[in-house]
Amino acid sequence: MKLTEDQLIGIIPAAGRGSRIAPLPCSKEVFPIGFDDRIIEGEKKRCPKVVSQYLIDRMIAAGVDHIYFVLSEGKWDIMRYYGDGGRFGVHISYLMVEELIGMPYTLNVAYPWLRGVTVVFGMPDTIFKPVDAFNQMLAQHCKLKADLTLGLFPTDQPWRLSMVKFDDEKRVLAVYDKPAHSDLKHTWGCGCWGDKFTELLNSRMQALVNDKQRQREVVLADFFNMAVAEKLNVRALAFDDGEYIDIGSPQDLEWAVKLFAQSNPEAGTQS
Repeated sequence: MKLTEDQLIGIIPAAGRGSRIAPLPCSKEVFPIGFDDRIIEGEKKRCPKVVSQYLIDRMIAAGVDHIYFVLSEGKWDIMRYYGDGGRFGVHISYLMVEELIGMPYTLNVAYPWLRGVTVVFGMPDTIFKPVDAFNQMLAQHCKLKADLTLGLFPTDQPWRLSMVKFDDEKRVLAVYDKPAHSDLKHTWGCGCWGDKFTELLNSRMQALVNDKQRQREVVLADFFNMAVAEKLNVRALAFDDGEYIDIGSPQDLEWAVKLFAQSNPEAGTQS
């Protein structure tokens, strides 16, 4: 089958060690956060819902039918939990990364499978709202003929996240990774992109891997800024009433568990 940019492919990086919330009895991506009502063998059952399933549900709702997880050694429980994805209504494949060089490197492992398609991307240890964020992003991405679109969420903790500067026409001007202080109000939390950004990521990543003189870990914000510098059409969609929950710290994990134990905000998902 010939791939086109009309085809949506999900990419989920799950190679990180999750050291900030270690030790855990499982990979953080399959840590239960809340519950889900599912139809199992014809019977409706209340089941624990792992954190990465929130992201997968949002990808499926946006039209993604094939997702690539990128794993590292020791993350086999993710593969065991999701299998081929059929139980969740999507086809899932798995790729391996042997070196933990950084997020851009992890994403670029999928390069041979991402050429010529529209990529939908999110972090598997986060939960964001609105639930149709990807649908809205893809609609704007298409309307504005963007090469890269970032979904933005409000935050008052810039030192933990990547802050995004953008103008009134939704053009991304710069991304600042974990600034000590910032007047900016939005962090990126998810994204989608086409072939131009896929090729930029691959070409620049190859050069960086071969650069033995690099002084620090390369982060995804670097590549977003490269895209801006290269005059790609980089746009932002700010969800000012949205929410972005990252379970990567003990405090946030505890808060998320309590929040989703009190209610079932996304009841009705079936698999």
